[in-house]
Amino acid sequence: MYNNEMFIEQFKNKIKEINPRKVFFVCSSEYDRYGYRNALDEAGFESVAFTGFEPCPEISSVKNGVELIRKENCDFMVAVGGGSAIDTAKGIKYYLESDIEILAVPTTAGTGAEVTRFSVLYSNGDKESVNSFDIIPEYQIFDHTTLASLPRFQRIVTSLDALCHSIEALWSVSATDESRAYSIESIDLFNKYFKSYLDDDKSTYEPMMKCSELGGRAINIARTTAPHAMSYKLHKLKGFAHGQAVAICLGYIWKYTKETFDSPEIASMLEQTEKITGFTPDSFISFLNDLGLCTDFEMTPAQFDETVNGVNVERMNNHNVCFNHEDINNIYSSFLKIV
Repeated sequence: MYNNEMFIEQFKNKIKEINPRKVFFVCSSEYDRYGYRNALDEAGFESVAFTGFEPCPEISSVKNGVELIRKENCDFMVAVGGGSAIDTAKGIKYYLESDIEILAVPTTAGTGAEVTRFSVLYSNGDKESVNSFDIIPEYQIFDHTTLASLPRFQRIVTSLDALCHSIEALWSVSATDESRAYSIESIDLFNKYFKSYLDDDKSTYEPMMKCSELGGRAINIARTTAPHAMSYKLHKLKGFAHGQAVAICLGYIWKYTKETFDSPEIASMLEQTEKITGFTPDSFISFLNDLGLCTDFEMTPAQFDETVNGVNVERMNNHNVCFNHEDINNIYSSFLKIV
C-alpha cells in the first residue's frame, strides 16, 4: 500500500546522523504500519514504543509518557501519526522540561502539528493546550504515501482543518506578510487538489500534505482565531470531528460577521477572504452541507449554555472582529437547535 522506500531511507539517514542512544517512539499503535519503527531496528537503534494516548490526548496520558521516557532514559523522540501522536510527543517534551529533540512523520494532511508550537491536549475532555516555541519538532519527514490509509471522511475533516488554519490566519490580528503568504499558498493548493484528493487521486497526496504544512506554518505565526475557539464544545458535546466542528463554526462566523458588521476594515477583510478562497459565507456552508457535515445540530439547553460559556476568550482576542457574549450566543443560535 505504501510506496515509501524513499522516505524510509531519508528517515534512516537522518537517524544515523543524529545517532541517538535510545528512541522514544510515539505512535497510535504498537504495530507501525508505515515501517518507521522497523526502520529503527534495521538501522540498529533501540526504541521504546509509547501508544497509551487518546485521539484527543489527555494530559494525564501525556504525563504517563513523561514517566516512561524518564524510566527508559531515552534521548530522542520520533512521532509517527496524525495530530494526536505528534501533539502527544510535543506535550511530553513540554512536561519533561527537556531539550530532547523530536522527529515528526505526519500521516494526515490537516493539522500541521509537525511545524507548530502548539500541543492540543485535554483534561477530562476539556481543551488544555500548551504553547511553546521550544516544542516545535526539529525534524520532519513528509511521507505523503501514508495518506493512502485515510478513509474519505478523515480526508474531508483533516483537509478542512488545514483550510480553516489558513483562513483564520488571514483573519488574525497577529497576521504578518509571511503568514499571509503561507495562508494564500495553502488555500490555493486546497482549491486545486481537494476534490481529486477525495477521489483518491494519488498525485494529490503530496500537494495536500504541503497544504497542511503551510496552514500549520501560518498559524504558528498568526495563531488561530474565533472558529477554533468556538469549535471545542461541539467536538466534546456533539462528537464532531475537529475539522468538522471548526469548519462549521468558521462558516457561520463568516456569515454572521458579513451580516452584522459593516466597517470598511471588516468589509475589506471579508472581500479578500472571498477572493482568495472562492467562497462566500453561504457557498461555504453549502459546500460543508454537500460534504455531509451539517447534521445533528440539536442540543439540550444545558449543552447550549455550556457551549456558549465554554469559549476561550483569550483566543477570541486574536480574532480581528471583537465578539461579545451576545455575538457568540447569536452565532451558535444561527445553526444550533435547542430541544
